[in-house]
Amino acid sequence: MKVEFNTEEVHEMFDAIVDQLVELKLDRSDRATLRRWRADEVKAGSPAIAILTEKVNATLQRQHERAEVSPIKKPDWAT
Repeated sequence: MKVEFNTEEVHEMFDAIVDQLVELKLDRSDRATLRRWRADEVKAGSPAIAILTEKVNATLQRQHERAEVSPIKKPDWAT
C-alpha cells in the first residue's frame, strides 16, 4: 500500500501547524515573524512546499515499511 500526499494537502497541514503555533502565547513579534514567513516564503506552489512534500512522503513511506509485519515468524517455542 502506498499513501502519498500532494502539495496542496501538505500545504494545508503546514498551515494548520503554523496556525497552532501562532495561537501559542508567544511574543507579538514572534507571531508576526511566523505569519510573514508563511505569507512570503512558504506559499502553496513554492519550492519549499515541494521539498516539504517530498520529505513528508518519504518519511511516511519509511514508517509504513518499518511497520509491515515480516513474513518470517519465529516460533514461540524457539524464544
